[in-house]
Amino acid sequence: MIRYHMLVFLLLGFTLAACAGPQKQSYNANPLLPLPDEFLAHEPDNDVFMASLDGYVRQKGGPANTQYEFTRIDLDGDGRREGIAMMKMPHQFWCNPYGCTMAVFSAADEDFKLSSEVSSVRGPVIVSEARSNGWRDMVVRVSGRTGWDAKNIALRFDGRHYPPQPAFEPKLEIASTAIEGVRIFP
Repeated sequence: MIRYHMLVFLLLGFTLAACAGPQKQSYNANPLLPLPDEFLAHEPDNDVFMASLDGYVRQKGGPANTQYEFTRIDLDGDGRREGIAMMKMPHQFWCNPYGCTMAVFSAADEDFKLSSEVSSVRGPVIVSEARSNGWRDMVVRVSGRTGWDAKNIALRFDGRHYPPQPAFEPKLEIASTAIEGVRIFP
C-alpha cells in the first residue's frame, strides 16, 4: 500500500512539473553589454557601425581627423543595438558654443542608417527608460544660451527621428539625477 501511494505521489509530482513549462531565464538588463544570442536574429557589428560613421563624416564634409565618442544601445526594443556618436573634434567643425553634434544610427540586419542628427548637445546624455513612439527618450542638458535658463529636456522620438534642436524642446520638471536610465557621454 505504501508503494502504491509513493507511486501516485511521484506521478503527480512529474505531471505538475511538466505542466509548469520551461522556466524563464533572467539576463543582465544592462543595455550596453552584448545581448544573448537567442534574442538576436542578426545584429551588425561595430566594424559595420564604424563604416557607417565614416560615411556620415564624408557625407557631411567632415575633416579626416574627426574624433568622436560612440556607444551602442538598443533604443527601439528590437534586440539590435543602435549606434550613437557624439562628435568632438575638430571642435570648430562639429561643435558650437552650446554643444556638439550627436548622430543616432538605427541598426538593421546588415547595416546602419542615419536616423537623427541632433545639434548642440553636451554630455552627459541619459538614455531613459521612458519611450516615445517605441524608442527610448534621451535626456540632455541645454545651457549656455544668453538670456535662457539652463534646463533638462527629453529628446522624444516622433516616429521618424529625434528633434534636431534640443534648445527648443520643453523643460523637464524633474532633476536629471532622478531619471532612471543609462548615462552616456559623461
